[in-house]
Amino acid sequence: MIRNISLAVIAFAAVLAYAQAVVGLASSVDYLWLGAKWSQVPKFPGDVGVVTLSFYVSSQYVDVTISLDPKCGYVAPLEDVRLPSAGPGVVSANLKVLAYALNVTCPANAIFNARYKAVGGSLTDGVTNVEYVSLYVPPYPTYDVSARGTAYLGMPSRITLVFKSPYSTASTATVQGQGVRVLSPSGQFSVNGTYAEVPLVVIADSPSASLLVSVQSRDWLGNPVALTYTVPIAAAPAPPSVMYVSPTALSLNKYNKVNVTIQLPVEADGTAVIAAAGAVMPQSSITIPISRGRGYAVLEVYPVSSVVTFTAQVTYQVTGVAKTEQISASAATQQTIGGLAKVEVRPPRLMAGVANNVTLSVSAPGAFNVSVAVANAAVDKPQPYYFGGVDKATASLLVTPLSSQPVTFTVTVYHSAGTDQYTITLPVTSASIFTVIPNPSLVKSGGNRTVVVTVINSGDVAVQKAVVTISPATSNVVASTYTFQLGRVAPLESVQLPISFIVPATYSGAMAFTYNIIYTTELGTTGSSQGTFYLQALQSPAVNVTSVTVVPQFPEARRTFYISVTVVNKGFAPVTNLQVEASPPRGIRPVTAPIYFAGQLDPQQTANIPLSFNATAPGQYQIPLVISYTDQYGNFYTIPYTVTVTVSNGTRLFGTIRQGTPIQGGSSQPGQGGTIVGAGVAMVVAAAVVAVLYMRRRAKRS
Repeated sequence: MIRNISLAVIAFAAVLAYAQAVVGLASSVDYLWLGAKWSQVPKFPGDVGVVTLSFYVSSQYVDVTISLDPKCGYVAPLEDVRLPSAGPGVVSANLKVLAYALNVTCPANAIFNARYKAVGGSLTDGVTNVEYVSLYVPPYPTYDVSARGTAYLGMPSRITLVFKSPYSTASTATVQGQGVRVLSPSGQFSVNGTYAEVPLVVIADSPSASLLVSVQSRDWLGNPVALTYTVPIAAAPAPPSVMYVSPTALSLNKYNKVNVTIQLPVEADGTAVIAAAGAVMPQSSITIPISRGRGYAVLEVYPVSSVVTFTAQVTYQVTGVAKTEQISASAATQQTIGGLAKVEVRPPRLMAGVANNVTLSVSAPGAFNVSVAVANAAVDKPQPYYFGGVDKATASLLVTPLSSQPVTFTVTVYHSAGTDQYTITLPVTSASIFTVIPNPSLVKSGGNRTVVVTVINSGDVAVQKAVVTISPATSNVVASTYTFQLGRVAPLESVQLPISFIVPATYSGAMAFTYNIIYTTELGTTGSSQGTFYLQALQSPAVNVTSVTVVPQFPEARRTFYISVTVVNKGFAPVTNLQVEASPPRGIRPVTAPIYFAGQLDPQQTANIPLSFNATAPGQYQIPLVISYTDQYGNFYTIPYTVTVTVSNGTRLFGTIRQGTPIQGGSSQPGQGGTIVGAGVAMVVAAAVVAVLYMRRRAKRS
């Protein structure tokens, strides 16, 4: 009996050796790891990418599973790749992975697992190969773009475009204006690194101007990426150029040296042609250079009238755009004191349209009397006005010019040595002009907003004190009337005044505010300035998640369950590009795409967004969701949300699934492999049985 069993084993081994000889010998390189690479990179943290794993096998393997096992928290695979057969040759598998962070490196294992290996017409045991992968999650181009500086209406202005990126990216960009003309750069420019500042030269045509910034870049794979941003800019009226003259009181019958200073609103280069009316100069006009917004000259003038008016024709260029202005300043003339009495009138100029406090200081030997007559002005004292004193006397008059013509004071002094008469002419200038600029000029609708109002003294006389009142002029805006007290404000100096107001959520458009400035200059004159400035209210969307439902509430393992997300647009403006993206953890596989695009959502409307998943194992899972959308201005918004799903261990209807059970969609080739295995085993068993029967029959014969 033992001999018969030995013979059967020998016969079985002979059959196996023959089968191996028929199949042939394996190649010298049976398996080779070719590496991992991205075929689709994730665009932002929480996005899904595709990693391609490649292998070389010299034989055919059956029932192959290719998977990725990360050893970090940055990457989570969403699926394994199942192949009914693979090889011989290069085998590649595309795996979807969820990236929780970008620009990081994650160690991982790439696993090639095959249940069987085809050898000739039979199958042998497969292999499991584990390869180390240093998986780098590349960055994706994205920017935060803003503008710094103020663009003056109708005048070339320099502002700065600021690019910020969390990753070091090389890109090119172009800029187009909406309500603003972009003078430079006129074409593409480079944007490199994580921070870049690009100087722009623009001319604002509208108070609500903005820039359309288009960025062209490439992702890690070299695919083109196009990004577009709408960047609002602050626009304001340009302050005027100013000319100062010193001294402001000139003497008759002699040459006077006059210092003339020209100040431009911007640091530009140019020229100024200066002429004098009411005086004689060695030349009819003089040309002076202007460098970095400032020009200076010393003129010799011989007054021939009561007022000398200096006029400057200013021409300057800002980045190639020429601008011409005509500005003027006046100086009063007074008779050279020849008598014993001395007369001084303050201030040396008067403001038109307001009451000016004029002080007359007279000195004479001993006791004296003074007679004052004022022409071309209204005075609070009877005409002529008399006062007197000993050695020195002072009188105050409230003088209101009746026109823009000079005001003439005729002062007669009666003293013990005789009588002296003087004629003093004071020029009349326009009242001080204030420029009012709000910053920011764009605010969001709905809620309390704060804006800083900048008040600039654009005149040529310092303001000693002022009271500023700001009131809303738009009925939809809820705001109080603000009152501010200001101290001294020199020419071209500014003060910042913060105001707060409430903008209704349903309001969008321009908001008007009126201001009234009552001021006193250092010359003692008082005046008022009124005007209106505007703000632009922009409606921002208000998309909220109202409910997230899991159906069934407690799903079973290896069963499909659904997540329904309900969102509502509580705002008053539509939103676009509404989508919900899920980032399922390991153990949860999406049945359909994990990104659902809902499109546009109108105000006061809801949208139900379904997602379907399959749990591979029981447990409690946290499924992150990101609801994203854009508003009507192109701004991007995200709402993070996390769903907790408890998966129970469901009952199996057909018992334990045996190894080798075909997978749906891949049953044809595994089925063929099973047939080959069965045929080989049957041949071996049949040969063994024949050998045993032959040995028994031979034993009986002997």
